[in-house]
Amino acid sequence: MTLSDLLEGISHRLLQGSKDVQVARIVYDSRQVTPQSLFIALTGNRVDGHQYIADAFNRGASAVIVEHSVELSGPHTVIEVDDTRMALAKFASRFYGYPADDLKLIGITGTNGKTSVSFLVRHLLQQAGHRCGLIGTVEYDLGNCLIPAMRTTPESPEIHEYLSAMVKEGCNYSVMEVSSHALLQHRVHGLKFDTVAFTNLTQDHLDYHGSMGNYFKAKRRLFELHAKGGKIVNGDDHYGDQLAQEYAVTTVGKRESAQLRIEAVELDQSGSRFRIDDTQFQMPLIGRHNVENAAMAIAIVQQVAGISLDQSAEGLIKARTVPGRLEAIEENQPFGVYVDYAHTDDALSNVLEALREITPGKLQVVFGCGGNRDAGKREKMGRVASELADAVTITTDNPRREDSSSIAQQIAEGCSSVRQEGWRIELDRARAIDEILRSAQLGDTVLVAGKGHETYQEVNDSVIPFDDSEQIRAILANLGFER
Repeated sequence: MTLSDLLEGISHRLLQGSKDVQVARIVYDSRQVTPQSLFIALTGNRVDGHQYIADAFNRGASAVIVEHSVELSGPHTVIEVDDTRMALAKFASRFYGYPADDLKLIGITGTNGKTSVSFLVRHLLQQAGHRCGLIGTVEYDLGNCLIPAMRTTPESPEIHEYLSAMVKEGCNYSVMEVSSHALLQHRVHGLKFDTVAFTNLTQDHLDYHGSMGNYFKAKRRLFELHAKGGKIVNGDDHYGDQLAQEYAVTTVGKRESAQLRIEAVELDQSGSRFRIDDTQFQMPLIGRHNVENAAMAIAIVQQVAGISLDQSAEGLIKARTVPGRLEAIEENQPFGVYVDYAHTDDALSNVLEALREITPGKLQVVFGCGGNRDAGKREKMGRVASELADAVTITTDNPRREDSSSIAQQIAEGCSSVRQEGWRIELDRARAIDEILRSAQLGDTVLVAGKGHETYQEVNDSVIPFDDSEQIRAILANLGFER
């Protein structure tokens, strides 16, 4: 494909060189440039791609796309556009042959629940005989292979590459978690979703957005700019209610006004049971928040694929736990152990409340908060933990370039505002998990929260292997518990 082909219909200015060059690849990281690559210079919060243009040409780039003039020597092709991120999305879609046109797209946004809802949507569609790909926090499912996810919503070239792979593998649906960052950074620019859904909004990412109002505006863009079909919201959520006042939506929730109303919820260690209309549902997932997630998924597949409530009821029986989402670790130990990704106060509250309902003994939790991220939620998470758990251990969770002890002290302020005892700090995450497991007794439940499916710790600028599930299994084995 030539650069001229890619540029057709896109406003641009030729600064130097020729548009009649071949493009074999589209990249936005100069380190990934190979001969005949088109390099797009993106301006980020920490790095400006315009600084690496010379490196891109040295590596064999056939052309570079910029959003402001640059000084270069030599016969290089340089094209200027108004916004390189928007141009990147357009180029990627065209380069991969507009794969979104051959799929029914489902976009899910919100603070908590996106991953679980996406997994359940894929499951219900597959149970109904459809082939469905997935792009989300845990994995990218391309129809023939699973790729561990690097971020919730990847950059636009990866999105269109993955959608193209799904089409080639015979998928007719694709479900995507759409983050607030992706919406603001135009990673989904040009995509129109057949169904969009909003789960909830609680405090997170305020280091990036600055305020809850801005955070909501970013999420709202999915409905405003990218929806071409049905719109589904959690009607029990304050921000979901706002969307319901602005758009024609299907509401899901416990309120009497909900169009898909959740009733008669029952929970135990085997799973959850609930009713929508006259249809009874049961699933192996525990927790009232997972009942809400399941109801959202039921509404989505009903709208986008015409799957009946009875069909969803049959499919939901076979649903599996999402990796790192209230994932039970079973090694024949006489107490419950769960791993969860909860990294907001609302998510932690949901998980602890779910576990409290099925715990006859003590409920213990070990968790931390990420560094160089929204610091305002740390005290809130400490408060929630002390309110809902019998014993709390504060530890590390991706401290990044922040001091771990400082993060822990901020969490501790929330704990101490509830009670002076029943919580402690142990910054060594492996030791914290070991000690809490050794203290667990018959009928207790231990929750290891914050990392979920992640298999690493980010410390300074290093990524250190660390898997909560592996740590737990190794400790349980040392204690004599194995399947």
